[in-house]
Amino acid sequence: MKTKSYITSVIAALISALIAASAQAAGAPAAAPLTIFHADSLAGYMTRLAADYQASHPGVEVRHEGSGSLDAIRKISDLGRPCDILVTADWRLLKTARKGIEPWAITFAGNAMGIVYTAHSRAADKIAGDNWWRVLLEPGVRFGHSNPERDPAGYWTLIVWQLAERFYHQPGLAERLAADCPVTNIRPHSIDLIALLQSGELDYYFGYASDARLGDLKFLALPVEINLSEIARSAEYGAASVRVGTGANQKEIVGAPVAYALTLTSDPPNRAGAMEFIRMMLGAPGRKAAADFGLIAYPDPIGWDPEHRMPAELRAIVKPAAN
Repeated sequence: MKTKSYITSVIAALISALIAASAQAAGAPAAAPLTIFHADSLAGYMTRLAADYQASHPGVEVRHEGSGSLDAIRKISDLGRPCDILVTADWRLLKTARKGIEPWAITFAGNAMGIVYTAHSRAADKIAGDNWWRVLLEPGVRFGHSNPERDPAGYWTLIVWQLAERFYHQPGLAERLAADCPVTNIRPHSIDLIALLQSGELDYYFGYASDARLGDLKFLALPVEINLSEIARSAEYGAASVRVGTGANQKEIVGAPVAYALTLTSDPPNRAGAMEFIRMMLGAPGRKAAADFGLIAYPDPIGWDPEHRMPAELRAIVKPAAN
């Protein structure tokens, strides 16, 4: 459910938009918009920060557009769409050189994988951390996940299944879960699955803890050994891997903590505004918004900058990555 602060943020954004419209009507030049392409699991978080930014920058429109992280990247690298800031749900996606995207990244928040459902989901009264796979594999129970070729939540799901097989001592569990999840239950993005839950077409889906903040949803937290939430367990998560894609496009994805990262595009139309917005994301407003919307705020953002191309003002406020 939307919190009171979330509603206040939306009202602030509407007021800012009205101020901008009034200024244009009066003949004042329109301020350059700020455009952000981001992982759709950051929808609530971005709405809050966009409203906060617009409230202190009357006349500036923040255009934030959610999608699967890989689709967000393709909007820039393949389609050439104008954008200032790019934010993905797997920081490693920014380690690959891509057209139109800066070769550095800052990780600023994490998330936890788990199972999203509603009070009306089949067997909702008995599913728990020590039996969830048995419930999902019962006849008639329908569960899904997002497309691992387009959305990190999809491949995070497959990695969670691998880790769960070992953690619960259930040989073959990952294969059984995959066999019981038909293609019709796999959608492009994890956020697409919310409507299927609410309509009763699905009983459960594997998604982020933050997803439950986007509607009247329940979230089954999984053990930290398998939920990809802790940076300190990177080696443990890395013991699992899955292959995604087909043919020449197939690649191996190794388990890792879910870590959101941001960077700039190579030629941001509103670079000054983007720098201000990033500083807000990395500061107290960003940490509070992350906590309010189910993310794990990192007190010390981590910067990955192998080519020393990160702007100096950002490099000064992040902790360098170990490698």
